[in-house]
Amino acid sequence: MADEAEMEQAHPAGTGVLKRLLQARVRAAEGAGKAPQLPQTAPVTPARATATAIGRAADRLYGLGVRPVEVRPGALTLAELPELLPDPALLAVLQGPGDAVGVMALCPQTVTALIEIQTLGRVTGRPLARRRLTRSDAALCADFIDTFLSELAQEGRGVEGLEEFRGFRYATHIDDARPLALMMEDRAYRSLGLKLLLGGSEAREGRLFLALPQPRPDAERPQPALAQPAVATAPSKRPAVPPLVSLRSATQQAPVEVVGILCRRRMSLRELRGLVPGKILALPRVSLSDTRIETADGQVLAIGKFGEADGCHAIRLRDPVAPAESALAAVPAPEAPMMAPTAGPDLPIGDLHRPDAFRPDPTTAATVSPPERARGSKAG
Repeated sequence: MADEAEMEQAHPAGTGVLKRLLQARVRAAEGAGKAPQLPQTAPVTPARATATAIGRAADRLYGLGVRPVEVRPGALTLAELPELLPDPALLAVLQGPGDAVGVMALCPQTVTALIEIQTLGRVTGRPLARRRLTRSDAALCADFIDTFLSELAQEGRGVEGLEEFRGFRYATHIDDARPLALMMEDRAYRSLGLKLLLGGSEAREGRLFLALPQPRPDAERPQPALAQPAVATAPSKRPAVPPLVSLRSATQQAPVEVVGILCRRRMSLRELRGLVPGKILALPRVSLSDTRIETADGQVLAIGKFGEADGCHAIRLRDPVAPAESALAAVPAPEAPMMAPTAGPDLPIGDLHRPDAFRPDPTTAATVSPPERARGSKAG
């Protein structure tokens, strides 16, 4: 037969076990009237996809041969993560889609092999000096981390357990594993633990650990908003105006401290220190019709006439534009001149006669404290 003749020419010895198996398969296929079947390829597993991805990434970047000795997929929680990381290790924080955070840990042997292949062009067998892995080491390994994650995303398409390993890349480096509890979410994670031989005859045996967040179940994923059916409504002539929010009621309930000022007198520090109960103070000549109502900061609110109402001291407010009831002007005594307000601007009150929400009636009498018995101008 033609197939057997070709096989005889390709394998002159003709005594191999493989040759006899192939001949038997060809005869069986010809007897059944079917074409010979080629050997079936093994299904892609997470371990095989990971081994292919890391070997392709090292060869594409540096021409470095990497032989995965062991690939162990697994699942873990955030509390178990620090116990599974190599110690010591270079910790690289990974940023993924949707603000997902993962971590990759490279042992010192792996970091040294990646640095040697970039600086010396080969991996040596020199013993490692015990030192702390720094941010500079992480910068030299960042390209390898990104390339490995990219290859892993391509090889993991359609592989159960690797579907969500897409879109992750190197973000930053941390010196200690303790901040991971704050940076990463408390959820389930998928892990890949690798033992590698990096280099040729003088290969270094390294370890690599990868942990990425496991996709949430469909029940926990945010569901898109369902489209609401359109409801036919009559077109309105103008859009509805939202009601205005006013602070008027709340403002009117706010307490305000005001004082009635009949006059002011300037005193020296010596006179002030000499004040004792019962001492009589000399006040300047003033008009009771020019009593001022001021705030604690000295802002003038109104002018009125000082008097008494219902057994209490009172000030009857008046329109500042109208003439005063008394033509007597307040002339200060030479020995006790009038003193300007101590604080605050003296704002105009020309709008006092105009009603508003806060002053509905400008002629209302402002009631103050009850009169005191025979104190007059004595210092208490």
